[in-house]
Amino acid sequence: MTTYPRANPLPDTPVTAGIGVILSDTDAPRPPGDVGNPRTFPFPVSLTIATGADAVTLVEHEATGTLPHYVHSGQELTARGARAISTSCGFTVLHQQALADELDSIVATSALLQIPLLLRMLPARAELAVITANATTLTPRHLAAAGVDEAGQGRLHLVGLEHTPHLYPVLVTGTGSLDTAVATEEVVTAATTATAEHPGIAAFLLECANLPPYSPALRARTGLPVWDITSMLTWLQHGFAGPYDPTLTG
Repeated sequence: MTTYPRANPLPDTPVTAGIGVILSDTDAPRPPGDVGNPRTFPFPVSLTIATGADAVTLVEHEATGTLPHYVHSGQELTARGARAISTSCGFTVLHQQALADELDSIVATSALLQIPLLLRMLPARAELAVITANATTLTPRHLAAAGVDEAGQGRLHLVGLEHTPHLYPVLVTGTGSLDTAVATEEVVTAATTATAEHPGIAAFLLECANLPPYSPALRARTGLPVWDITSMLTWLQHGFAGPYDPTLTG
């Protein structure tokens, strides 16, 4: 069992990096793998907090009133050298276009933006499971903001964690420390239940940016590929500093 307490995730000294992440205003634990943990990535990431953008508002109330907080935080990260901006909550996809129009940097608010690409790469008969913090509040409006059309939405299965006794209270309502063993079982159980009920599921997409710590267990237990916010940010980073460098390889 590994337990992570609630804590301020920001480093003592601000980091200047090409990828910047705006964190929700929460003290939710951020173990390695979480988008808000600098150890998650093999490249530097700048972090800041969107003060006033709490998890309950983002997840349960359509991020109402939080756009100015994200604009301010995005401007801060851009001034620190960030060339691409993301966030720690997939529900902020509602702000995707507004932030992209407002900031002088590439904006990728949410892992949900990967859905159209994944659906295009999968066979037309295949279905995609979206594991989300709350399936009852992730609406067609969120999916449309991510570029998922009506036909694409028909190929999705939303797998919600809103009824999990441990993980949802820790991440959203701000209760208690995180037990990663318990959280892993809750996420895996939700996923395997979904695949048993919907055998057409061919892959998983994790909406919640707190879920990547459980991606390895999901891959191992389901045998299916999993994409999340870390896969998207790694892809973005390759646009600025790709893995192939001809000056090194000749």
